[in-house]
Amino acid sequence: MLKNELYWYILFVRTGDEECIVKRLVRDLEDKDCLPFVPKKTRILRRQGKKTLIYKTCFPGYVFIESHQSSLDFIKNISPIIRNIKNAYRFLSYGDKDDIAMHEEERVFFSNLINDEHCIDVSHGYKEGDSIRVTSGPLVGRESFIVKTNKRRNEATIETSLFGTKTQVTLEMSVIERICT
Repeated sequence: MLKNELYWYILFVRTGDEECIVKRLVRDLEDKDCLPFVPKKTRILRRQGKKTLIYKTCFPGYVFIESHQSSLDFIKNISPIIRNIKNAYRFLSYGDKDDIAMHEEERVFFSNLINDEHCIDVSHGYKEGDSIRVTSGPLVGRESFIVKTNKRRNEATIETSLFGTKTQVTLEMSVIERICT
């Protein structure tokens, strides 16, 4: 294993105590090349017409720890600290009790989902009025705007000029992309 490789370990903890355990780990693991975090997801809360961003824990009962240490070194260095933390139970393993590092494919997948603050941003779908460009099919390259959406069928109706007249065409959302303006 390369020294610069990055590993993620998942600690099973009492649900609701994730943030307290992260604070304790940050303090206790200061010199151990480890970064504990709790992945969050961003939600938009609407109350009385006002939008507020809130952050919720993605995986209640779990604390993630990022490190450059391989599983055996990590267990050797971290286990004594974890044993002294109330409501921190054990590391998730992948079969063998010493195989506790998240598999590379999973780590890459999750790291692509979250931003630098370990948070999954709000997902923005298409909505009426969005400017779009068609990315494939017979209308490829055309730019237009969305007239209406059918989220259940995953379709968007756009307005485009065909045969000299404005025409509405329904396309799958997978063949369009938003134009940033």
